[in-house]
Amino acid sequence: MSLCVTVQLSTEVIESNHDCAFSSGYENGVLMITVDTRAQNVHQRLGLWTQTELHWAEEHEFEVQELSGLAWPIRYRVLTRDGYYVKDGERVHFTTHANGLDAKRSASEVLMRAAVLLFVVAGIGYRRVSWLLSQLFMVEVSKSSLQRWVTALAETLPSGDEIIRMLNEKLPIHEGHLDELFPRGTDACVLVLKDEHGRILAAQQVKKRDEPHVVPFLERFKKLGIAFNAFYIDGWKAYYNAIRSVFGQGVAIQYDYFHILQNAWRHLWKWAVKRRRTHKARSEKVKTPWYKEKLKSLAKSLWENRYVLFKAQERMTQEEKEQLSDIVEADKEVGRLRSFLGGIWHIFEDSHDEQEARKALLELKAMPLDKQNPKPFNKVLGFLEENFEWMTAYLRHKGVKRNSLAESGMRVLRRLEIQHDGFRTQEGRDDCLRIYQAVKYLGWSVHRTASKPAPPP
Repeated sequence: MSLCVTVQLSTEVIESNHDCAFSSGYENGVLMITVDTRAQNVHQRLGLWTQTELHWAEEHEFEVQELSGLAWPIRYRVLTRDGYYVKDGERVHFTTHANGLDAKRSASEVLMRAAVLLFVVAGIGYRRVSWLLSQLFMVEVSKSSLQRWVTALAETLPSGDEIIRMLNEKLPIHEGHLDELFPRGTDACVLVLKDEHGRILAAQQVKKRDEPHVVPFLERFKKLGIAFNAFYIDGWKAYYNAIRSVFGQGVAIQYDYFHILQNAWRHLWKWAVKRRRTHKARSEKVKTPWYKEKLKSLAKSLWENRYVLFKAQERMTQEEKEQLSDIVEADKEVGRLRSFLGGIWHIFEDSHDEQEARKALLELKAMPLDKQNPKPFNKVLGFLEENFEWMTAYLRHKGVKRNSLAESGMRVLRRLEIQHDGFRTQEGRDDCLRIYQAVKYLGWSVHRTASKPAPPP
């Protein structure tokens, strides 16, 4: 028993071509929609005077794939014809066409945009996009075709500089969060700049991460008229020098708090590892059974709880607090480490002005250190003293924050580059980034029906 149900079907192609003739039918397992462009208002489409004589030649027929949410694939059978008209004594040739269909790629623009959105924003790779389109939307498309779709759609978007201007007009840019990305499978260094609104502005490959190569990257934004008030960077001095070279002393530079702690923790981590090895070595030398067991247990506990040693007290679970308390009771030098870490946190988390921060640094310097291995602690103190001015810019400049948003930008790009062949070249990375910017920040979407105003590209 079969049931015949009649429903209205509308697609972006149908909505965008009111002057074409449409018909549909079920053919060999496919819902075929015939789009006849031969009856369309050619004068209006070409912007011609209504009395301009049109001359017709050959007719053509081709099929185009469309996304399908039904139980059958959807295809368009497009009927077109060639023609020409005479202008200034010369023939001007044209072919009738339907909006929203790409004859060269045999795909609707909706299908192409959906595939590109899956690839770029979802970051699932060409092969998986191809499989998903086949399984979910009854579309057959190869990996190589998808690569060409990304390039083709990126070419329709504004340039990278124009997108930056559009972002600045939408939400003015006053902060730059600068970091670098080293794409997987390459030796390239890519400079990445993010703004205070969380938007990735640009990603540009450079030969070296030095001042001569960073300066042109920053000058690009100066030429675009971006008025930066502050920059957030890690401890790479080439960034600091380049910012001062391009923007002078009028812009604040803040050493990102995450990178401050990362640098300090790196030295103190070496102390903790050496401390654990010392206990391990001593346990192998002593003869007293209970003391041997105590040292072995302490060395094991230091290893198993190595991350707890560097964790802020307020972020610990009750179990972690108890583990840390047992370790400090067994090894007083670990207690010195915790006190030293607390002194570093105190500088940046409890100081309300530069004077308080300097006082906290003096208190940190006055703390007793491990006499047997003071070098890691002294390196941290030297690091804090050397870079204190730009570590505490947030205490001197109104509106400047302690933390950068650059790391979140790196995580976005790391997620996007997974399965992405395109991230291995500057051109492919630029295409993906501009599409991502258009989708996330400028309203670019899969569907652009004629019934609604089209969002920015």
